[in-house]
Amino acid sequence: MDFIHIFILSIIQGVTEFLPISSQSHLILTSYLFGLKDQGLGFDIALHFGSLIAILIYYRKEIRSLLSLNEEGINYLKLIIIGSIPLPIIGLLFVDTVSQNMRSILSIASMTILFAVILYLADTRKKEVITKFANISIYTIIFIGLMQTLAIMPGVSRSGIVITAALLANFSREDSIKIAFLLSIPAIFMATVYQSMQLYEVGDIEILSQHIIGMFFSFIFSYITIHLFISTINKISFTPYILYRLILGVALLFFI
Repeated sequence: MDFIHIFILSIIQGVTEFLPISSQSHLILTSYLFGLKDQGLGFDIALHFGSLIAILIYYRKEIRSLLSLNEEGINYLKLIIIGSIPLPIIGLLFVDTVSQNMRSILSIASMTILFAVILYLADTRKKEVITKFANISIYTIIFIGLMQTLAIMPGVSRSGIVITAALLANFSREDSIKIAFLLSIPAIFMATVYQSMQLYEVGDIEILSQHIIGMFFSFIFSYITIHLFISTINKISFTPYILYRLILGVALLFFI
């Protein structure tokens, strides 16, 4: 795998993992459009690990609160543990079905458009009372966790569906993004562990220089994306991401 290939995939992973535009579908589409060969599980793990480091460093204050088990930290802990339970269960049950039936361009385009509309409706819906993260309930966490399971379908976007669920639960944009990013920690970790187990089974555990390069660039682009997304969301709302999803979905339906 040459440097350009590594660089392109690192950008795709770093930018799309945390934006509500679906990293999974972009990686599939990138390989389809540019004819890139499968980079292998080892490289996928490296890209995910780079994103995981970025989110842990960016939310280090929240991680410290979680580890100290103060009142705010306990809420973080409940969210991360309870909210993450449905994803691996649904993922393991339906991963083969999704892989066989929902990786087509038509399916990705449909999911991209549908969940753009749902995110728009959730973001523009009037909230009578803004829910505070300190008051998050177990029922709300379960609801968000169940919604997150829809992300196993390419085109949905894990961060996008969690943000949508949090908005529907009357959280502000900032808290919705925080919830999505905190839930990304176990989600990315579980994906990394699952891929590592698959890699171990085939006996290919060699760490190559391209893995280290991919992890580095994935970390850099993930961290930049997180910072820019959070710092601009109140100025631009989710509208640019919704429009991007609509344009991408329509383009896939009519031009590919």
